[in-house]
Amino acid sequence: MKKLSCVVPAYNEAESLPHLKAALLPVLAQFPDWELIVVNDGSSDATSSIVTDWVAHDQRIHLAGSRRNLGKSSALMLGFAEVTGDIVVTLDADLQDDPQEIPKLVAALDEQNADMVGGWKQLRHDPFVKVISSKAFNGLANRALGTNFRDLNCGLKVYRREVVDSLDLYGDLYRFIPLLATAQGWKAIELPVTHHPRQHGVSKYGLRLNGVFDLMSLLMVTKYRWRPLHFFGKWGAVLFGIGIIILGYLSVLHFMGQAIGERPLLIFGMLFVLSGLQLLFTGLLGDLIVQQRRKK
Repeated sequence: MKKLSCVVPAYNEAESLPHLKAALLPVLAQFPDWELIVVNDGSSDATSSIVTDWVAHDQRIHLAGSRRNLGKSSALMLGFAEVTGDIVVTLDADLQDDPQEIPKLVAALDEQNADMVGGWKQLRHDPFVKVISSKAFNGLANRALGTNFRDLNCGLKVYRREVVDSLDLYGDLYRFIPLLATAQGWKAIELPVTHHPRQHGVSKYGLRLNGVFDLMSLLMVTKYRWRPLHFFGKWGAVLFGIGIIILGYLSVLHFMGQAIGERPLLIFGMLFVLSGLQLLFTGLLGDLIVQQRRKK
């Protein structure tokens, strides 16, 4: 029988932890072999001492973490480094995702021959602004990567161990785990799960501008990893084309006898041309570096 490892990142969740334990342990008990790894992400409340007490009374519970808050991506990576099971579950400590859904997601791994099963919160109990912004961000990420996931950021996910071992999360990349898994060739699916309003504490992981930058980073390490010229060249060609059109227009005016030397449009045209060339040569340099690395 396969062993189940449950990883729970926790940042200042002292109020939620007793309720989490009461709801989660009976679910884990349905599996013959399991472990619970709580990752304390530099909490300033009693999170660490609460879990330490759990550890003293149950050898299947473990505490990992750091002295300072490093973010959810780092917390997940710390937890993944500790797992010993064949199946890995991630669950947020706030109990908004129902632990009762875990057996359903675990069963779907074999039933649907999947490598990863993510939760899909059909009915979200979050503030309206958070729901709308999350949908917009999911749509942007899906469009950029050519995928069709409905809920990228649900904290409840189930993985085969091999998927977890292949992940390298940093920044806000935890938001894009299904996209990362798909880009690596793993089969990732979604199932609807129950979502509850937060009853204790406050949300720690909102939508931040950093996520946009990490989306750009995700594009470069997945879709354009082996063909950087396709990314830089496309935008370089657009800027270069705009610059040529502007300079062509000014050239016509010049031959018609109009003075163009002091027109701001001349400066913009030159900037567009130079910026376009810079991007094109950046893409070419990137392609050369990639080819050299492939040969090693």
